[in-house]
Amino acid sequence: MLAIVILGFFALIFAIFYLIYHFIRKIKNKERTLSKKTFYPLFVGGLILMIIGGAFIDTGAQAKLDTALKQNAKLTADNKTLKSENAKLEKQITNLEFEIKETSSKITEYENNIKSFEDEKTAFTSEKKSLNKKISKLTTTNTELQNEIDSLKSQLASAESASSSASNSVSTDNSTASASSGEREIFENCTDLRGTYPNGVPSSHPAYVPSMDRDKDNYACER
Repeated sequence: MLAIVILGFFALIFAIFYLIYHFIRKIKNKERTLSKKTFYPLFVGGLILMIIGGAFIDTGAQAKLDTALKQNAKLTADNKTLKSENAKLEKQITNLEFEIKETSSKITEYENNIKSFEDEKTAFTSEKKSLNKKISKLTTTNTELQNEIDSLKSQLASAESASSSASNSVSTDNSTASASSGEREIFENCTDLRGTYPNGVPSSHPAYVPSMDRDKDNYACER
């Protein structure tokens, strides 16, 4: 087919050159006429040969078209895949936005709880300070009361000591008085004697009995 195209091309070129040559000769000789048997067959035949041959010549356009169609099909498939992936990504984005919203809500709730805990902590700290002040006051008061108790115990001990001294003095006076009167007092045992003379009696006392003086110190039923 390429040879037919070339043949038609040369025939068309020859017809064109023949036409130009005719016009040049016509300028010199106006009576000359164009040879239709030479020009038209060459021109029309060459044109027809080029058209027919060109229709069957493989210029690569079909291959390019097939390649373009394949690429288009591939791009269509890729586009479909990308649309599917895009839909999945949009769904994931929607889920992530929902999770972010829930997380933000939880964070807000946690922040509110933390603030509430901090307020409670502040209140507990204030109450603790108040209780520590009360404890300090109570400790001071307790110390003062303990000092007063110790003082009262000391005074009570002094009073008991003075009372005991006074009782001994009275008992001695009674013993002396009984001895000076010369009257004999009889008791069955030390318990009976101590009912009258709590601290016992000396040997000079009328109630003294040697059997009640166990340690032989001339003092019977002493404590």
